[in-house]
Amino acid sequence: MKFGIDIGHNCSHDTGAIGIKKEDDLTKAVGTLLIQKLKAAGNTVIDCTPTNANSDNHSLWQRVNIANANNVNLFVSIHFNKFNSKADGTEVYGISNASKGIAKSVLKEIVALGYRDRGVKDTAFFVLRHTQMPAILIECCFCDSKTDMDRFDAEKMAEAIKVGLIGESKQDSLKSDKDYILEITVPTILKPSTDQASTLLQETLVDIVPGNYPVLDARFEEQHYWVKWSDKTKGNRDEHFVFAGHCKVREKDDATVVTGTK
Repeated sequence: MKFGIDIGHNCSHDTGAIGIKKEDDLTKAVGTLLIQKLKAAGNTVIDCTPTNANSDNHSLWQRVNIANANNVNLFVSIHFNKFNSKADGTEVYGISNASKGIAKSVLKEIVALGYRDRGVKDTAFFVLRHTQMPAILIECCFCDSKTDMDRFDAEKMAEAIKVGLIGESKQDSLKSDKDYILEITVPTILKPSTDQASTLLQETLVDIVPGNYPVLDARFEEQHYWVKWSDKTKGNRDEHFVFAGHCKVREKDDATVVTGTK
């Protein structure tokens, strides 16, 4: 999947709110970690944050144009709220049905960290109106709220957003201290991501025939298994995705099949 990540503000003539902490610093921390996490999960990520602008409007248009020009599948804008030092909590915005569904998923994960649930809202912010794909704007929490800032951890926030976006949670990860058997049940392909094979470069696809293949690690993600081999003999990489409908994963020397929960 191709994500467009907009690290809110962080641009000349477009700086964020200042509370107990600066919004620019908070969005930068969360956005940078989120980009790393999405890429590590096999996704393509486009950083839609401009470096220079001559006005707020110019800054906003650049963010939208980068996302549209790169045909991202989902646009995500990261922000932090500020009000009266007393308000707290998380809210996520989306204006289409698809966006609202994604917003609800992300909100659920952030609220699970302990933040107050302020709901999914449909205010038509500029970046939501002018992007050509589903788009959400996340107000992670309030930068002027002691309650929120005492709770805030950039790593946990980025992880929650990632889980809300791609459906992978720590519960879906298989234990890495055990080896696994990848049982291919029908001829299929190994892919570099969970994207449809037709959208990927042919040279990145690796044919694999039915059989049992020892792998070092595995996890369930977006109806696929991510598996790790001990070498790079397959496609010059040691990590692959394979459609879960074409395989099973079980612990080595164990007949039990390990299945995903999604």
